[in-house]
Amino acid sequence: MVCTGCNATGPCSTLYRCKECWRHPPLCKKCVVTTHTGNPLHIVEEWTHQRGFWKRQTLAELGMVIHLGDHGGDTCYSTVSGTREICVVNLHGIQQAYVRFCGCRMASQAPQHDHIQLLEVGLWPATWKTPRTAFSIEVLDDFRRASTQGNITAQDYMMARVRQTDGVLPKAAKDRYREFLVATREYQFLKMCMRKGVQPSGSLVYGSLANMCPACPHIAINICQEWSTRTEDKQYLDALYHAVDGNFTQNMKDKGSDEHDLPLTLGSAYFANEHDAKQYFAAMPPPKTEASNCNKFGAMGYYGHWGSVSGLVGLSCARHMFVLPGGGVDLKVGETWAAVDFLMLSGLQNWMRLKLHISAYDINCQYRLHFYERLAAIQAKFFDEQKSSLKSVHQFSFPATRAAVGKFHEPAHKLECRLEYSFHYLPGAGQTDGEAPERIWAATTFLGLRTREMSPGHRHDTINFFHDDMNWRKTYGIAAHLTKKFCEAKRYQSESSAYLAELESEIMGSGLPADILEVWETTKRNWDQHLIDVGKPTELESLKARSTEDVLKLVGLLDIIREGIELQELRSVCLSVTLQLSLMTLHCRACLILQLSRKSSGWTDEKIAEIQEGFSKRVGVWSKAADSSLQTFVAVAMDSLSQERRVAVYKEVRTKNASLAGGSRTTQRSRACVEDLLAVEICLPSSYPRDVQRHESVVEAAKLEKDLRQAHADDALDEVRAHLASSYGMYLHLKKAVTQKMKTRSSGPAQCIRSAVYAAADVYRRARVAMVSLGMNDADSTYRPLKKQDLKAFVVREEDRRLGDSKNLKQSWIWGDLTFVNNDLSEGVKTHIIGHLRVHWCRTKARAERWEEEMELVKTEMTRTIRFFAFYAHLWERRADESSNGGSASYARK
Repeated sequence: MVCTGCNATGPCSTLYRCKECWRHPPLCKKCVVTTHTGNPLHIVEEWTHQRGFWKRQTLAELGMVIHLGDHGGDTCYSTVSGTREICVVNLHGIQQAYVRFCGCRMASQAPQHDHIQLLEVGLWPATWKTPRTAFSIEVLDDFRRASTQGNITAQDYMMARVRQTDGVLPKAAKDRYREFLVATREYQFLKMCMRKGVQPSGSLVYGSLANMCPACPHIAINICQEWSTRTEDKQYLDALYHAVDGNFTQNMKDKGSDEHDLPLTLGSAYFANEHDAKQYFAAMPPPKTEASNCNKFGAMGYYGHWGSVSGLVGLSCARHMFVLPGGGVDLKVGETWAAVDFLMLSGLQNWMRLKLHISAYDINCQYRLHFYERLAAIQAKFFDEQKSSLKSVHQFSFPATRAAVGKFHEPAHKLECRLEYSFHYLPGAGQTDGEAPERIWAATTFLGLRTREMSPGHRHDTINFFHDDMNWRKTYGIAAHLTKKFCEAKRYQSESSAYLAELESEIMGSGLPADILEVWETTKRNWDQHLIDVGKPTELESLKARSTEDVLKLVGLLDIIREGIELQELRSVCLSVTLQLSLMTLHCRACLILQLSRKSSGWTDEKIAEIQEGFSKRVGVWSKAADSSLQTFVAVAMDSLSQERRVAVYKEVRTKNASLAGGSRTTQRSRACVEDLLAVEICLPSSYPRDVQRHESVVEAAKLEKDLRQAHADDALDEVRAHLASSYGMYLHLKKAVTQKMKTRSSGPAQCIRSAVYAAADVYRRARVAMVSLGMNDADSTYRPLKKQDLKAFVVREEDRRLGDSKNLKQSWIWGDLTFVNNDLSEGVKTHIIGHLRVHWCRTKARAERWEEEMELVKTEMTRTIRFFAFYAHLWERRADESSNGGSASYARK
């Protein structure tokens, strides 16, 4: 083999190639060192004829010396020190390098320090005096990305570099894990300072390293000029939406550590000032387990905790999931009020001048009970003579605050809390769900496995670095995020408003009092004002569940105990009209078959025979009337058909006759009776195909049947609605049953109601099939297919609310007609159903208002985001113009 670099005339016994270079040609030792003056840390491979394979080598082992300074890689003859061996960690692994530092003096000054010369060539020194270990900037950036995106620990990352160096004997590589921990901590801190344009020091300004939310209001940066003069109903547009929550996976083991180990980001990032926190908690009494008038929550101390730090409580933007500056406090036990109070004071300093805050906390119903009393005590303790003894807390007066519980945590609270602290009903909440911290904790769960082993200062720095990366990623995606929210708000705002208008139109057209909506509107307005005016006594008005006996009395005229609906269909009508008599007979047969198929073996043969005999008599009466009128008309139409078509029609009629009958499964005892019933043919115009129905002799009868079928369908839907509306109290009573005896007693009437619903639904389905056969469009908007999932009432009880209901705008289509309220119902049933309608209207109204607010909020947030970026673009341009350092000016323009 011949060296391709120096064009040697003869073969070389030893050749080298660099796989990091493009096309890595074989070179001799001299050429490979010379060509790598600009890439001295590449890894090369050595080939010898005796060995017969490529062996890994470093350029330092071939005599490469890295000359620092502005000499183009040549030796500096002014150096005062010899060649120094340095351990370098880069993306190629861990290797030794020989370095000569430049000793040239600049303008009669001392030579540049060694660490400065290393930084100029992209190497980060492990120590700042006589460094003997360095890390490439590329490896530090690579670890930062792997750590924040993939939760890779420093130990795992260094082990990967060790195995990259020597996968067979990893212990042969030098251990630089501890130096790597220090270097990454320093590098990421300076990276934060560079991004914010802040000069690094040990006493940085509060929040100076935190990345702010572009869409949230910032006074003098992006807030609307009219924010201070807005009316109360529009103040939510300039409010800060913040959320609080604790995370007990972010704990710290109780082990010895340096008590002087303070974070580099002391009080300037996402944790409250550590000195202030220490002073604050030293002055506060020992925490106690607070009593709860709701449920016993683990966050209040009803839970076991361990470690010198049991977790942390954090503060974030509730609408865009940005971590707020100074919004993190370590917990010693549960989420004590003292810790959360200090968190609120520290994290909300920048927004104390706003007119309104909207606060989310999963135990807000307890936290807000004595919040202002505790705040007054804190102010008296730490604020004296117009000066605060806490360095990072200067304002103790909070603006008006509307408090709520996150939508995910809301079901864990009692009914009173779910009503008073719900984002669904809170004016100005929009579609805020209050669960932003939960999403942040989900991303930091694995981070807790790393930070619990760290010292206090290192732990805070690492969490700050992670939160800063999260905030930056959200800053990059804020435009797309707001665009998605705008499209969603535009869609659901339109749909919710349209559904509210449709519902109000149905209510006004249902025959209810003309001023009923005004009364409901006044009631809702008073309740909204109560939610806004924090501290007023609670006076709840809700629909209470009725007992089983009450419900049975209310629906007495509907006779819910009887199964089947044949007696409901066979009412006192004019039996002299042949068509109406035939229609009732057909329904009677269908109901008998359905009843026989559902009954148990408790029915005796005598009872079945009695039923069949009664039905046969009814069929006989109908047949005599039909033969003399209806069948005569049909015969005329059939005579107009061909012989082949008549045979097909008769076959189709027999098939349709069986399908309209009803039930299918029967017991062995009732099978014979069912077969006899199925053998009876009750042929109406709907039983025949369309060409028979259109014949001039049958068309009038078909029209009459269609009208009667439509009346039956309307009656059946009214039955379904009435039973569903009345069943709420029954099922709540069943849910509250404790003993088996109570459950058995409650389940019977509840099952009767459900059976009545299914029976009425069957009547509607049979009527609809006949109407379609008679020419009704199958896609008719009034008489739609009635599916099982349509047989449900609108949500009345708060415990029946589910996540996502804000986007599930429409209820079952059967509630599009409310005229059934004025049907022949008892006053008790009517009052009960009107109460349900009132609740449904209030929730629909609140949902429409929340989407309207969401639309306005997103528009305002878009405007604020544009102003935010414009403000900081101008700020960085000014910094670039004012900077005397070329590198700083270049970065500012970038």
